Amino acid sequence: MTIGDGHDLKSSRFAGDEVLEACFDKERVLRRGDSGPAVKKIQEALIFLEIPVPGAGANGIFGDETELAVRSYQEARGLKVDGVIGSETIGSLDEEFPGVVEKTPVSSATEPYVSEVPTPLKPTPPVKPPRASPVEPVKAPDVPPVKAPRAPKVGVPPLKIPQPPGVPTVEPPIMTTQAVPLEQTPDRVTRPITPPVTRLPHTVDSRGRKFHAAGTWKGDKSSFGAEAGKSIRLEVKNLKSKESNVIIKTNMGEVKESVLLPGKLVDFEFVEIDKEPFIWRFYIETDSKDSLIEWKLYSNWVPGDSDNP
Repeated sequence: MTIGDGHDLKSSRFAGDEVLEACFDKERVLRRGDSGPAVKKIQEALIFLEIPVPGAGANGIFGDETELAVRSYQEARGLKVDGVIGSETIGSLDEEFPGVVEKTPVSSATEPYVSEVPTPLKPTPPVKPPRASPVEPVKAPDVPPVKAPRAPKVGVPPLKIPQPPGVPTVEPPIMTTQAVPLEQTPDRVTRPITPPVTRLPHTVDSRGRKFHAAGTWKGDKSSFGAEAGKSIRLEVKNLKSKESNVIIKTNMGEVKESVLLPGKLVDFEFVEIDKEPFIWRFYIETDSKDSLIEWKLYSNWVPGDSDNP
């Protein structure tokens, strides 16, 4: 289709997939409602980059949660936020992973040229050497055996350093050599290359709280937990086209309620006077079983942050 036109994906995760190559060449897009191996590769890549696809996971179906995960990735990377896998988005994902190692083709060895030598028609008869006359052997005189001189222990003879008059001559120390066995070269072990983990950058709100986690909930009842700091902000957004009433309760007994208009953000502030980090638990209720709510959690304490006290 488009493979081999010089405008292909380079990563080992996406290269060669005809659907994703077509997206990269602006011949098609992947959007909500699509399914197949190409969608599954996108879901696996987002999960690897720590962008959750909470309920669905990598099931190969481009649903609401996959669209929300794509939007979160596009927003974090500064791309156009449309929830669609097009040329710009698949190109950005392709750069997150190592490229395919190209193998250099091995050319066949050229057979050496052998010149043709004509074979003589008749073989040349061998030449017989002249017959030698018998000679009486002469006995050599006895020679006494000669003893070979002993080789010095050191390969380089010692050097005598001239000293000024009145200073005794100092002989340099004699160093002995020792045979050292050569180490055998171990067999080369090929290990798989682990792609580097790309973490999304933390965003900070007006009160200095950092982005902690994100996700979605569907239906009229849901809950989730998080280990966070004492001061947190829960940002929610209605992804449906009609308004919805929402009630949020915490494990500390706080209850907050609001009306969510389509596409509008609502912030809920929570503060707890206790040790840090604190285990927060949120219980959500809406007035519609068809509701789809996106949430983002910001906290003054984030797991793995070097700025944590």
